[in-house]
Amino acid sequence: MTSQPGWHPDPLPAQPGQPPQLRYWDGTRWTEHTAPAAPQQYAPPAYQGTYGAPRPQAAGYAYAAKPPATTPDGVPLAGWWQRAAALLIDWVIVTAIVLVIALPWIRDIWHAYRDALDDLMNDSGSGTTSTTASQLQDDVAGPAAIIGVITLAVEFCYHVGFLMWRQATPGKLVIGLRVRLRERPGRLPLGTVLLRWLGQFGIRVIGLVPFLGSVTGLYLLLDYLWPVWDDKKQAIHDKVAKTNVVRVR
Repeated sequence: MTSQPGWHPDPLPAQPGQPPQLRYWDGTRWTEHTAPAAPQQYAPPAYQGTYGAPRPQAAGYAYAAKPPATTPDGVPLAGWWQRAAALLIDWVIVTAIVLVIALPWIRDIWHAYRDALDDLMNDSGSGTTSTTASQLQDDVAGPAAIIGVITLAVEFCYHVGFLMWRQATPGKLVIGLRVRLRERPGRLPLGTVLLRWLGQFGIRVIGLVPFLGSVTGLYLLLDYLWPVWDDKKQAIHDKVAKTNVVRVR
């Protein structure tokens, strides 16, 4: 067979009672990836009108099953809900780690807000003002910056480390997903993993610059939603790194 890669009628004989199916040809060999074949179209016979004029043939009905989205070599791609579930699991794990590491600075922020509230209650009775919003902001800014740095560091070690080790984070492993280069399977190069992390999480560094936080939020929203309408099921950070998230079970 010398045709281009794509879905073709399965050359293997079907089992008794098995409906027709398609099999993916990668350009050199048949793969193990299959999909249901579209049933044949049905069109009722032409009808002869009352005065001898032929009636146009009714439109046929086709129940064509669209082949699943795959990589160029036929590996099924992960859907948006599967990716969202994996991301939620990873977020819970990363948040727990950050809370443990950053606990001293979280306490500092808690104490700053608690003291400011106590001062506000006391001032309301005496008619004086001892704590201002700018002072509270100054008290919180330092610990908040440290927590932000810790969060980025944990996310970097978590995502880069697991992608280099297992080609998937724990959330993706639970759901049955892996990250790979779109054009070929195999281990991910370090440069690809770093580009992917920068496209997904590194953009948050821009959010530390005043007035740019809203731009960062818009980018993150588009990045998370992009696979919904993308024909290659890639997020923006996948396009940057030329990767795909695939299903392995």
